[in-house]
Amino acid sequence: MLLLLLVGCFAGLWFLAQLSSELSGLKASYQTKATQYDRYVSARPSPTRSNLEAIEANYDELYEVYENALRTLKLNTFDEETFFGKTPVSRADWSFELHRYKENARYVALSNAIALPAQTSFGIRDFANGAPASEEMESVHQQIVIMSSLLETLFDSGIKSFETIQRGLKAQVGKQVTGSRIPSNRLYGDGDFFAVEPGQSIAVPGTLDSYVFRIAFRGQSIALRSFLNRITNSPLPFVVRGVEADLSSEGGEKQGLESIADNPFSERGATARPGASAVPIISDNTSLFAVTIEFLQLAVEIEEPRIASTVKEDNDA
Repeated sequence: MLLLLLVGCFAGLWFLAQLSSELSGLKASYQTKATQYDRYVSARPSPTRSNLEAIEANYDELYEVYENALRTLKLNTFDEETFFGKTPVSRADWSFELHRYKENARYVALSNAIALPAQTSFGIRDFANGAPASEEMESVHQQIVIMSSLLETLFDSGIKSFETIQRGLKAQVGKQVTGSRIPSNRLYGDGDFFAVEPGQSIAVPGTLDSYVFRIAFRGQSIALRSFLNRITNSPLPFVVRGVEADLSSEGGEKQGLESIADNPFSERGATARPGASAVPIISDNTSLFAVTIEFLQLAVEIEEPRIASTVKEDNDA
């Protein structure tokens, strides 16, 4: 009996020794795997060549879509740095820029026999402190350059008279912009600014910036078409956001049309007034137009694909 107990005890000790040995092996294996994992994580292995090629091919496709979008929006059809030039800093420089802008607009308008209001600021009044606030200098300078281009185009389109050009104020997130609202009897409000309403801008914060302008003038529809065609065909990133019209006389009052003009096919009108056929269908087609235009700017830069950059460098060399 004692012998059996001794044999059982030795067998149990042997089994425990085996388990301890296996446990030590498992611990050593775990330590090895953990070390390998830590080394793998710290090494930050690069993607495989096939993965890199797939990523580059996908980036090439996306960049091509991006370039097509730039061409469509005309964001890469002009040199932005050359177009805007240097932003004034001193009060003297701002005074000179503002004076040059207004006098040039006035000269071009009068050279084309376009009537101007008795007093017009051409969208920007004199600065109270001689210059805009430092954080607004670049944007104000860019707006002046854009308005100068717009007015030169407008005054060369055959209009009869100029009313105003206004700069749009956009609502910030969580805020509302209060600007000049359009009265019921006019197409534009007073002042140099107007509140940009939803749908009048396609800007996307952080991606696509823009300036919005509204121009009011009088003329015939052919002048409006000429102006819109020039804007559309311009290499600058202009987008026409809206056109409003009001049939009016040169004095600004609506004209009542003759009966033949109200319905040129009415027999009653023809028989009631002999010789009425000599009256033109539209007795006075001078209209008041208000055109809303947006100037787009890219707010983010995207790098060219590496392969395209390398090929470009080789071609330049």
